[in-house]
Amino acid sequence: MYLRKVTLILMISMVASFSIRTLGTISPQLFTISRIIKATGLMNAFFVLSHLLFWLVFYKHYISIEKATLKKKCLLAIIGSFSVAAIYLKHLLPVFGINIHFPQVLMNPYVDALVPIMGSAFHLIFFTAYRASLAPDEKLALNKPVLSIIVGIAIFIGLHLIVLLNFLATGRFQWLEHMPRVIAVGTVPLMIGAAFSILFFYYRFYCFLYSCVRRKDNHWDF
Repeated sequence: MYLRKVTLILMISMVASFSIRTLGTISPQLFTISRIIKATGLMNAFFVLSHLLFWLVFYKHYISIEKATLKKKCLLAIIGSFSVAAIYLKHLLPVFGINIHFPQVLMNPYVDALVPIMGSAFHLIFFTAYRASLAPDEKLALNKPVLSIIVGIAIFIGLHLIVLLNFLATGRFQWLEHMPRVIAVGTVPLMIGAAFSILFFYYRFYCFLYSCVRRKDNHWDF
């Protein structure tokens, strides 16, 4: 029950966050107003935290019960999600005038450039192992969705590499949407494609959980 609800929340927050990011990349002039910037920041924070919450609940109610052999790899994915959330909140809080003294290591710009790649790589490792561990009843419903999210994560790793290479070349950290227009707009189709590939998995996983709950022999605490 909890896992289904968290998955639904994650899908909603993901659609909202990536829609706003795409709109902001295509029409940056719309996001020069302070209130809009703060509202966008809060929506993106909601997505990042929903993502972290999903992995925590996913680990407790699904992996630890049915996929015990994947515990270590799932913990890597949780570490990746937590690290990305910490980096994002580090940049978000000053927008609201909140100044927190983060550990010095988090203030290093190399961390901003490397953590998203690390987080995506950890998730890629997990889903590759997860696909190999699918049971027969899971494989029918989840084999293609898991492959889809693997492709989506791989695309995001490529996008994160662009951010890293730009940082190494200029010495200045920038998200894709803040780079020159040719790069920012040119990568939008890739970002949309990756987001849909990932969203497809979460939607099919939500449907799979729903079908499991309807089965009388279900014993998972969803």
